[in-house]
Amino acid sequence: MKIALGSVVKGFILKSALSEHLKARGFEVVDVGCHDTSRFIKYTSVGERIAHALQSGAAQLAINCCGSGTGASLSAGKFKGVSAVSCESVKSARLIRVVNGANCLCMGEDMVTPELACEMADAFIEAEFCDAPAIDQAVRDFWAEAREEIEAKGPDAAERELEGLN
Repeated sequence: MKIALGSVVKGFILKSALSEHLKARGFEVVDVGCHDTSRFIKYTSVGERIAHALQSGAAQLAINCCGSGTGASLSAGKFKGVSAVSCESVKSARLIRVVNGANCLCMGEDMVTPELACEMADAFIEAEFCDAPAIDQAVRDFWAEAREEIEAKGPDAAERELEGLN
């Protein structure tokens, strides 16, 4: 499986740890930037690059990191076919896949440690949408309906350069 990874400078430590961890687990990592911490990168450009990787099929899932996870989720999740959610726990990382069918896990370097980020990534990747047999089928049908509605909205992402302040 191919997993897109993105971050701004503030999420670079998490992205680096996740890249190492995912490669060790046998996943192919599609690194959309930033590639170092030498200049401030706008989270909106990274978010669109994450969305483009998902929309184009270059990656099946994505993880986007910033300081809090908020900018990462807002910037990626505004695009068609992308459901990006910021999480701070293993349980929430699993549930965004099971209940919401999210395809982009977002997290913040100020909120989670690199070790926790790797545990969250594992839970996110290993979870399956609607894998909740104890939940009534009508509820699971609603989950599917809601996911389709959410992912149908928004523009297509373009190939975009990483943008800095200068």
